[in-house]
Amino acid sequence: MAEGPIELLSRARAGETEALGELCALYRNYLRMVVRTGLGPRLRERLELSDVVQEALVEVVRQFPQFTGQNEAALVGWLRRLVGQKLADLGRYHSRTKRAGGVAAVPLDAPWDGGRGDDPGEPGAGRLLDMLALSQTSPSEVVSRRELIVLLADALAALPVGEADVLWLYHAENLSFEAIGDRMGLTRKSVRGVWARGLKRLKRSLEGPPGGSLRYEDGSAG
Repeated sequence: MAEGPIELLSRARAGETEALGELCALYRNYLRMVVRTGLGPRLRERLELSDVVQEALVEVVRQFPQFTGQNEAALVGWLRRLVGQKLADLGRYHSRTKRAGGVAAVPLDAPWDGGRGDDPGEPGAGRLLDMLALSQTSPSEVVSRRELIVLLADALAALPVGEADVLWLYHAENLSFEAIGDRMGLTRKSVRGVWARGLKRLKRSLEGPPGGSLRYEDGSAG
């Protein structure tokens, strides 16, 4: 069985380079989602996403001795702040470029605190993350060991980019459909359509083994 983040964290602090590499790999999808949605569409045209993610990972390794947290929630928050610093640096470097619609970047230094649905029948992040927990082999054990926001990033890695970005911005970053549309240059109706398709695709991917069939109501019936 693969080691969890706390075990890897302990080994990495003991000086095991391999454990630090495994720890970084564990959060690559999370970092990728935060970087991709934080860059914005225009800046993504100028930069290679993989390069930015790699630079963020280099910073993780370089600054790891400064991390003093004891659980995954603290580690996720620390990673988010590192990415925020990296994107801020990139933003300053490209400050003379015209950014999409003048939309402000997602406040990446803010803690993630769950979610909400801003329209009737649309689930907030809490319900979506509950669905992710149910998809795991041993939900109570997995939830106690892993932050669901990281599991969400892993699950979205298999989705088309547009759908993954909308689901992430809505359920993880708590942006409204209107705000997402402003960032992506889409109408609210279009964003909601992308969200619905992505949610359906995500549900299908989670309904099979090991978690078994899920009964998840998204409010679309009736």
